Amino acid sequence: MNIAVSQRSQSGRDHRVDFWRGIALVMIFINHIPGNLYENFTSRNFGFSDAAELFVFLAGFASAFAYGRLFFGGHRLVATLKAWRRAGVLVLVQFMLVTVAVGIYCWGALALGRGEILTRIGFQQFISAPIETMVGIATMTHQFGYVNILPMYAVLLFMLPVLLALARISLNVMLAVSATVWLLAYVFAIDLPNYPLPGGWFFNPISWQLVFAIGLYCGFRRMERGFAVACRPWLVGLAAAYCIVAFLTVRLDLWSWWGSLPFPVLLTGFDKTYVSLPRLLHVLAAIYLFANAAPTSVFSRIGRDNPFAMLGRHSLPIFAAGTVMSLFGQVVKYGQTPHLLADTLMICGGIAIMFVFARYLEWWASAQKAALGPVAGRAIDPTRANRPAGAEAAGGSRRAGAALGEPARARG
Repeated sequence: MNIAVSQRSQSGRDHRVDFWRGIALVMIFINHIPGNLYENFTSRNFGFSDAAELFVFLAGFASAFAYGRLFFGGHRLVATLKAWRRAGVLVLVQFMLVTVAVGIYCWGALALGRGEILTRIGFQQFISAPIETMVGIATMTHQFGYVNILPMYAVLLFMLPVLLALARISLNVMLAVSATVWLLAYVFAIDLPNYPLPGGWFFNPISWQLVFAIGLYCGFRRMERGFAVACRPWLVGLAAAYCIVAFLTVRLDLWSWWGSLPFPVLLTGFDKTYVSLPRLLHVLAAIYLFANAAPTSVFSRIGRDNPFAMLGRHSLPIFAAGTVMSLFGQVVKYGQTPHLLADTLMICGGIAIMFVFARYLEWWASAQKAALGPVAGRAIDPTRANRPAGAEAAGGSRRAGAALGEPARARG
């Protein structure tokens, strides 16, 4: 394949990717505060998949641009180390979030005077067997609820060089191998251990790698020919029909009908750990519909300044901030019923903080470029630092003013 150097490669950033990633981040924040009114309006209430599948697909799509071009351009080691470095950052953020989660829940138990709050999101094992559980936390095998998606993402980035190596052979080969691994993971119950508890990870990376690989495939196709999957009227109609079936299943509670079909759970169930086929097809159908929205649609005219695109450009710090706020929200909402005013203040306040934080990150990135640009462009005299204190004055005030004073005033 010659994707990395293809003349048709798309060099501009597709802000729709950032937009939908920002939408996914907001929905994850809302869904991670159980019992609030607004969780009834997120995507999981209208189909089989939720924000997690969308987020992982987009991560794969973006990885084609972030690492694939380097890998295919002959810089395989650099691309590999770059992906693994990002995975390492995710691991560090995961450890931080787990520590914060413990602190928030312990604070909640003390502040509310209700120790039973520590029985939620997997804290029972931490209380009953702290030594073994700390080993599991340090190795990321024991994961608390709502703080368990980053380990899966990190494993996918560690696996990325293998997917890229397969993609160099053929994108179809990569997808075939990925789908085979996904199938074998379900058939033989292959998962990473959840030490010290039995079972495996809730987000099984051996299965979720297929969602990531499909996103990677679409990203490469986008670079190669300008679109991931061609827009076909019959395919649009099929995707729309499937989304309607999924919507009716959820809203009319028709789950039992799917369970009555004489097929394995992987093909007719809705298991999230192993990414059952109905969930996978739903997120792909929804993405296909929005990716082929009419040119006049607002979804086809997403610009850089879109607020949700701004969230998506800074997905990791925004996700971390949203997770911390959602953990506080879980403690505050503990034992309470949905309440319009309280839930509105909590959800809208949290989303507002996410937007403010993203805007700060945008400003900080611009400020760094503005500050470092003139510095990087100036020639630096390596002997200047070793000159005696009076040497500068001996050179004459005119030279000192030209070298230091005037550029400084111009920049000010």
